Amino acid sequence: MSTDCTHGPVGYFHRSRSYNRRSMMFRRRRPLPPALREALGGFRRTAERVEEAKAALLLGVPSGRAPRLPLAEALAGFEFGLGEAASLMPAWRRPEVSDPWEACSRALAEAGRRAARLRLEDSPTGYEELAPALDHLLDPLDAFDAAAGWFRRNGA
Repeated sequence: MSTDCTHGPVGYFHRSRSYNRRSMMFRRRRPLPPALREALGGFRRTAERVEEAKAALLLGVPSGRAPRLPLAEALAGFEFGLGEAASLMPAWRRPEVSDPWEACSRALAEAGRRAARLRLEDSPTGYEELAPALDHLLDPLDAFDAAAGWFRRNGA
């Protein structure tokens, strides 16, 4: 344990200006309003389905270590997951969260359109073509990260 010339021994439990028990009491989060709490629960369930859809899509990425799904099957799993996520969207639609809800709704629709376009057009042949195509496909779903940030900024 080293010593600090102003505070004595410095270790796990040391005194410093940054720790003040009274100031810590005021840093507690306020409880969420019930409507926002319900919206957060619905958002989390929807975001879980989006993450599962992304994982299904990435099963189609070629890997030297393990056999992967054909791209058509991975796309089918992705589209199915997007459909499940879209069916969960009404669970968190509230006036308080209208902006992130709308952004996520548009993101699901756009990702679905891009997946259908990729499925109907010529499939990328190699990893060099597939990686940018999948990146383009997943781009709209960044709206869910932005919505999670919105919930954090608003006390969730």
